[in-house]
Amino acid sequence: MSKKAPARKTGSAPSDRRQEERRTTETRRAEPRKSPAKAAPKATPDPGSGPSPLRGKEDFLLELHCEEIPARFLKLLTEDLAGRLKAWAEAQGLGALGVQVFYSPRKLAWRVLGLPTAQPDRTETQVGPPKRMCVDEAGKPTVTGQKFAEKWNVPFEALTFDLVAGKKEAVAMVVQSLPGRPTLDLLAESLPGLIAQLHVPKAMRWGASEFAFVRPIRNILCLLGEHVVPFEVDGVRSGHTTLGHRLYHREHPEPIAITDPTDYDTHLEAAGVVCSFSERRRRMKDEMEGLAWEVQGQIVKDDGLLDTLAEIVEWPKVIRGEFPADFLELPKEVLVTSLKEHQKAFCVEDAKGHLLPTFVTAANRPDDPSGFVKSGNEWVLRARLYDARFFFAEDRKVKLAARLEKLKTLTFQRELGSYADKSQRISTLAADFAARLGLDGKVAAEAGRLSKADLVTLMVGEFPELQGIMGGEYLKAEGAPQALWMAVKEQYRPMASDDAVPASDFGALLALTDKLDTLVGCFAVGLIPSGSKDPLALRRAGMGIIRILWEKGWSIKPLELAKAAFQQVKANATKGEGETLSALEAFFKDRVAFQLELAGIPPAARRSAQAVGGQDLADLKARCQALSAFAEDSRFESLGQSVKRIANILKDENPEHTVDENVLQHESERILAAHLLQLEGLTDPKAILEDLAGLAGPLAAFFEGVMVKCEDEKLRAARLSLLNRLRQAFLRVADFSQWQ
Repeated sequence: MSKKAPARKTGSAPSDRRQEERRTTETRRAEPRKSPAKAAPKATPDPGSGPSPLRGKEDFLLELHCEEIPARFLKLLTEDLAGRLKAWAEAQGLGALGVQVFYSPRKLAWRVLGLPTAQPDRTETQVGPPKRMCVDEAGKPTVTGQKFAEKWNVPFEALTFDLVAGKKEAVAMVVQSLPGRPTLDLLAESLPGLIAQLHVPKAMRWGASEFAFVRPIRNILCLLGEHVVPFEVDGVRSGHTTLGHRLYHREHPEPIAITDPTDYDTHLEAAGVVCSFSERRRRMKDEMEGLAWEVQGQIVKDDGLLDTLAEIVEWPKVIRGEFPADFLELPKEVLVTSLKEHQKAFCVEDAKGHLLPTFVTAANRPDDPSGFVKSGNEWVLRARLYDARFFFAEDRKVKLAARLEKLKTLTFQRELGSYADKSQRISTLAADFAARLGLDGKVAAEAGRLSKADLVTLMVGEFPELQGIMGGEYLKAEGAPQALWMAVKEQYRPMASDDAVPASDFGALLALTDKLDTLVGCFAVGLIPSGSKDPLALRRAGMGIIRILWEKGWSIKPLELAKAAFQQVKANATKGEGETLSALEAFFKDRVAFQLELAGIPPAARRSAQAVGGQDLADLKARCQALSAFAEDSRFESLGQSVKRIANILKDENPEHTVDENVLQHESERILAAHLLQLEGLTDPKAILEDLAGLAGPLAAFFEGVMVKCEDEKLRAARLSLLNRLRQAFLRVADFSQWQ
């Protein structure tokens, strides 16, 4: 690569005998290697030409060296072929494989340690015609029997006759012993097809080739042990060499010979390529943190950006640069987004979260001669920040409210109108929902009215990721109340499963309203997610609604909110209210179930709690948490059995609510009746469960000593009413018949 490139590492020297064998192999090749110092693997017989010399287990390595592959395809493609290799090995009888994957901008690679070098021997039973057709009455073979024996190349005497599954009479059979084929031959036959079957979202063809792939393949390395697996893909034949970093090959033009799959990582690193994504990521993270520490700072965390950098470089070198401190006047989000989107660079902040005029990014080489990489990044970044500062200044010349008229020209969705229409719907709904939650309706309505105004600003036009954030910043600069500008700034959260919900109540309310309008509006015009298709990210919006209600603890039902939201889009709806709300009910139910799983609620508690209602998420959360706390209580097993017995007894019964305690006779039923009023007066799920757990003993005694459906009608009615009241108390928390 350069004078500072790491010294190339070599494996241990082979024996003199091994060197002689390799020299002999080189002599016999039609095209000898340019450099005799780089030994080629042992010659391998053509597939099908005879048994392979390999026995036992060997390590396997496959590498496709291509033109630069888009980062988003690297993991997808390597995992796809890893799965195909595992399925192929199982089908070939080679057992379960552990496939190691490697990828970098120009490489896709897979390695298997200890791959069996041959299939196991196996037997196959060939089933033929019925015995009566193979043997005549005198016991001699018929023409049919002889032809069946000839078909499988065995004498007639080798045939056996027996009953097999699916046959009503004895049939002829031939049992054959088949030796396992060499894995090298199987790989040579199968790999071209496995590679061609890879799912490439944007496959292309180059030149006159009919082979479609993500990028042109320039080299194929494929070894089983030290033997080349011979095959061809798109005119490129497999071999035992690969290529390192482009800068490395300026000084070392020869390809890199690999004679052992386990040396792959070492040889490539010596040539300027760290082939492991996780290793590149680790090194970059450590180096970034070290460079930030040198200026008394820390990296602004962004795992997605770190992943991207680790995917687009071969050598994980990091550089630190500076930018003028006066750019720190820009909002933090603007600087972070500008550096990320334009330069794939991290901002650095101090312990209080204030940005420093410093950034770090990847260099993709082990050195920076004369500081050109650093200065180049600084030059480009300054230009981008000047643009951002210009946008910010220009946007502030016009108040946010003055931009509302422009929203009429910006379409939200064809059937649902413009963003001006959406803003009006959000404003109306936000005021309505605020009243239900005891919040200021005027603030909520104004937040909804201004929520989308920043979509027509210069800054959001340049950085769509800043929508909402810039609206909040501009309102803050105008002197708007904190509740208002915070609501606008937080309206799109949570944006992903690992993103936090809005911190402020008005932000959570606006986010809830915005997502609900999108979701209900799309369902009302027939845009419903199906299968893997969800172009409008409605599942994410639905999950956001559930998370907000769950984490804020608001006792408000999503379907009631959806009903109010439907009234706002009713004029544009192509589906009826009943049909829309029914589809939304099922949609919300799935999201709620997923939220319970994310919250770590045990399966038994989830089933039992949802069985008695899951619309009010605050109530559901309280019941699930109480159930989870009692999940290990030994008394619950007894309670579950009692609940099932109560359900069976009350089947086809219609008992009165009032219990005539005067006719009760057994001590256990008097205890239950006396406890009933106290139990029904409790509202906290945890307290109800504590009280119910205390009834485990009396309930067991009741079923042991009481005949519920006795001859005495008054006593029977009292006992049925008692059990019914107890069942209703149980159902206030969960259906314990689902507790399994």
